[in-house]
Amino acid sequence: MKHNWSIICQESIIDQETNRISLINNLEQLNLSKENFGKDLPISFEVISYFTEVETSKEKEIETLIKVVDPQNNQIKEIKPPKVKVPEKFGRFRLRNKIHGMPISTPGMYKFLLSIKVDNGKFNNMAELGVEVLLNK
Repeated sequence: MKHNWSIICQESIIDQETNRISLINNLEQLNLSKENFGKDLPISFEVISYFTEVETSKEKEIETLIKVVDPQNNQIKEIKPPKVKVPEKFGRFRLRNKIHGMPISTPGMYKFLLSIKVDNGKFNNMAELGVEVLLNK
């Protein structure tokens, strides 16, 4: 399985006729006031990933794990969405993982570590995404 790309955005929309996805408000940076630090920020966003070269002689069960790590390298959140089944003879797939709330401790780069497990194998690291949190002056 080949990981092609992942992105964090506020939301995504999939056109039902063409299966094309529109990514809305790519999230790379958050500018926050001092009062927001030390709280669980009430924000919703999505981690979207696209994979190809899936060995498809049989149905696959995909499990996702997303760990959020703060600038001090402390894991502050873990998201384990429901498992997804990839049908037989399906050489590509897209994952949309919705995340609600994010603890913010300090300004800096917050990392989103995406891991995937196929069937009953082990989790493999696929992507590391970053969102920079800045303090408004």
